[in-house]
Amino acid sequence: MPSVAGALSDLCQCLKGHVPPAIDWEAVLGLANRTLVTPALAAALASDADVPAEVASLLAVIAERTVTRNRLMHVQLIEALVACNAAGIEPILLKGAALLARRGRDCADRLLTDLDLMVREEEGAQAIAALESIGYRRFSSTHEDGQGVNLGRERDAGGLDLHYRLKRVGRERDAAWLAAFCRPFAIGVARAAIPSPAALAALFVLHDQLQEGDYWRGRIDLRHLVDLAAIARDEAGIDGAELAALFPAARARRALAVQLDTLAEWLGVGIAGDRRGWRVSFQDWRRREQLRRPGTETAFTLASWLIDPPFGLFEHSGAAARGREVRRMLLEKKATKV
Repeated sequence: MPSVAGALSDLCQCLKGHVPPAIDWEAVLGLANRTLVTPALAAALASDADVPAEVASLLAVIAERTVTRNRLMHVQLIEALVACNAAGIEPILLKGAALLARRGRDCADRLLTDLDLMVREEEGAQAIAALESIGYRRFSSTHEDGQGVNLGRERDAGGLDLHYRLKRVGRERDAAWLAAFCRPFAIGVARAAIPSPAALAALFVLHDQLQEGDYWRGRIDLRHLVDLAAIARDEAGIDGAELAALFPAARARRALAVQLDTLAEWLGVGIAGDRRGWRVSFQDWRRREQLRRPGTETAFTLASWLIDPPFGLFEHSGAAARGREVRRMLLEKKATKV
């Protein structure tokens, strides 16, 4: 059985359209399923003669089911936007919702688990009321106070997360801030705003590296890395200078640099940026080493805290708040990451 690093290497080669020799398909498919990139794998290998028939058949089924699910979520997205539009609100499409809107209802290469929308905080009550009028109900929220709400309906394929600002990166990263990097977008009869390629890429990096702490934990969200590669390969590409300008703080820039290095190393996609600094070099090395030696994550995370303290870890007031943040950073696991 290959190591996680070995399976990841083979999987990434496949995602680039090249089947490596002596590939362990069981390990690669298992990792692809766990990291939610099987639809992207199916798209990358759709016409590759080196793929065994049984693997090709499985990937074709996955692609078909992904299209079916995304069609349902496309309808769900339009319905939610129309309800908000009727209340005079044009939400910003975030992450997967933006990708679905850009690629259309027949998107087969990207699995969505929920829809993320952003509105101004002062529009929040109206947006919630509009969504509740079409059957949405609030449920236990993963948002901190003032960040947004989680909504859902039993009949839908996925939930809906309504955001007012981004998590754990400062209150100024709100809808008004993001709107400056968006353009109007029509999806069916609905109206929304969609981020520029650089801003959309920034949302994925901010979410993984800073909000979920992957910069300090040394983890990789492969699905989002594939998203970054796809955005970079689009005709418009990603403006490296615009992307960097969305990360003003020194450690935020370092987190961006590490993610861009990871993108170049594993998926072969380069985006211009500043990679200098020993902290960036340490985190690049640490990610590779941690993949080879999974038991080192906690020690590396503690070292990362010392050399580049996380946002909020030492700024929290009160022992209880700091304790929650320490537990989140050290103990919270996510099976979809490597």
